[in-house]
Amino acid sequence: HKRVEVTHGTTEGETILSTNNKHPALSKLKVRQAIAHALNRKEIIDGAMFGAGTPIGSHFAPHNPDYLDLTGTYPFDQAKAKALLAEAGYGGGLELSLKLPPTGYARNGGQIVAQQLEKVGFKIKIENVEWPVWLKQVYKQKTYDLSIVSHVEPMDIGIYARPGYYFQYESADFQEIMRKADSTTDAGERSKFLKQAQRKLADDAVNGFLFQLAKITIKDKGLTGIWKSSPMFVNDMRAVHWK
Repeated sequence: HKRVEVTHGTTEGETILSTNNKHPALSKLKVRQAIAHALNRKEIIDGAMFGAGTPIGSHFAPHNPDYLDLTGTYPFDQAKAKALLAEAGYGGGLELSLKLPPTGYARNGGQIVAQQLEKVGFKIKIENVEWPVWLKQVYKQKTYDLSIVSHVEPMDIGIYARPGYYFQYESADFQEIMRKADSTTDAGERSKFLKQAQRKLADDAVNGFLFQLAKITIKDKGLTGIWKSSPMFVNDMRAVHWK
């Protein structure tokens, strides 16, 4: 349509396969690496999001100037995933539950993720839960193995340094990197530490890093000031006007 334009941007929503890093099996790096190699991000984005989404390899927004593309850290490789699972002592398979909150990306993406994991030797039990149950069991009690959720707070890589956070990832090295990033006033130094932090999370395969939620906008061509990407889940309407 001549009067309408469609823009494709990104949001601050990192969509991840949340992983309980204190689970007896998931506490093993090789098991988490097996999960990482089993994930085909393109298939997940195409199947769950109709192709709208940017693959991510760590917990950071692609539109951020300090972003590193770490999707190649553990490339999609089913043979490697199977081998790592066997090396970790689960050659006969590993049963895990996948708790999915009631959003389209989680429920639809969860089906695809489960199929991908099952192809390399995991046995996945999907449990669909409503938000109050998810908040209680996954977020508060940490009684879960895997889940899928979008973390939408801007610049929230610091959550991985929080003691007792629901991923149960406790890395003194990562906490130190974030302490340095937060305490420097030098932009170049902060950028360096934020990149180190992204790489550490990717290398440790803390979670299955899937994709950044897209922002698709359909608007009249005469309307200006609508944000193409969302640095937060709002739009500053004071800047919106007709040409």
